[in-house]
Amino acid sequence: MSYNLLHDVIMYAMLGMALIATYVIVERMIFFSYAMKEGKGLAALVNSHLHDSNLHKALRDQFCDSRAPQGQAMCEIVDAAPMSHAATEFFVQSVYVAKQPLITKRLWLLDTIVTLSPLMGLLGTIMGIIDAFHSLAANGTSDPTAVSRGIGTALFATGLGIAIALYSMAFFNFFGEKVEQVNNQMKLISLKFLATK
Repeated sequence: MSYNLLHDVIMYAMLGMALIATYVIVERMIFFSYAMKEGKGLAALVNSHLHDSNLHKALRDQFCDSRAPQGQAMCEIVDAAPMSHAATEFFVQSVYVAKQPLITKRLWLLDTIVTLSPLMGLLGTIMGIIDAFHSLAANGTSDPTAVSRGIGTALFATGLGIAIALYSMAFFNFFGEKVEQVNNQMKLISLKFLATK
């Protein structure tokens, strides 16, 4: 059994995780920048039309084709059949909950990579060290640089795993804050809209 081959496979798997993390980071960065911008526009529209009977029409015209969760939520609320104030509050809450998967989409991948990459790095290191000691036992060597080179290569896996985890964790925490901001925007806009009913 080639432990060095397993070490290499683990290294390639960690590089794959780094690519997945980068894809999620870029996609979510684009999503949140668009969502925050559109949320500000939606909040400005609701604020400027608080006592205007054309608020429903203005919301439909500007935000019913929206890809941002705030615009989608408001259009669902505006298009809902007339109901009592209490029923409207429950409906708004259900729309808010329904939009959560769109806001937190793919963030579980970053969370998984944060946990998995250091463990895979450690596993890669163990495989590399086992391979170095197998070579030492099989061939015997009086050259310590050959052994230290193998161990150094093995330890690189741990360093790479920790680096991927730190990279992913920084953006996971950043996006956690963005999720809160989008949720707060959605709540605030919904509450102001309910106040007009």
